[in-house]
Amino acid sequence: EDLLSLGFRPDHVVAVNNGVDPMFRPGGQRSDVPRVLCVGRLAPVKRQDELIEAAVVAKQRVPDLQLVIVGDGPLRPALEARVAAHSAGEWITLAGRLSHADLVAQYQRAWLVSSASLAEGWGLTLTEAAACGTPAVATDVSGHRSSVIDGVTGVLVPLERLGDTLADVLLDDRRRDALATAALARAKTLTWDASARGILAALHGQVRRRYGTAR
Repeated sequence: EDLLSLGFRPDHVVAVNNGVDPMFRPGGQRSDVPRVLCVGRLAPVKRQDELIEAAVVAKQRVPDLQLVIVGDGPLRPALEARVAAHSAGEWITLAGRLSHADLVAQYQRAWLVSSASLAEGWGLTLTEAAACGTPAVATDVSGHRSSVIDGVTGVLVPLERLGDTLADVLLDDRRRDALATAALARAKTLTWDASARGILAALHGQVRRRYGTAR
């Protein structure tokens, strides 16, 4: 989508989905209370500060909401200050960097994964969560449109609607379960083997077009 917007010819562009490591899988136990997870470098483009504001909005309708933000980076002091400004230390956790095993457990415990990111090439954390059976509510940006099928495996919205949409999905068990089922089913197709086959098929197609069908 980004390449096409830059003026590349559609017949010169082949998109191949990213894979998901098989360590991301269903298991463990969901949190007893609504839990939203965000994973990523704490940097301005990721806008975890805006996610905190969205969570504050959502908590007005979901009083037992918890937000866990995994990752580290230059935005951490500002995020700590924002959490303190909202007196939200009891329900917002800045978990820092985690081991792979602990990260998988966080995906498995969360009810939703979320991202307020301004721009992504591919929302890998959203498909990692999907492979654990956890659907996404995220900003409607191009990278997220690649990793989430809006209304099917998750919900994509403008930033200003993120808080209300988090609350909507957290409060609707039936909708959230349907999103989770579809997210897991799609994630099972997102293997690195499939990615490699897609790249090889594109390269092979170029060879055939240039040199014909000879050996």
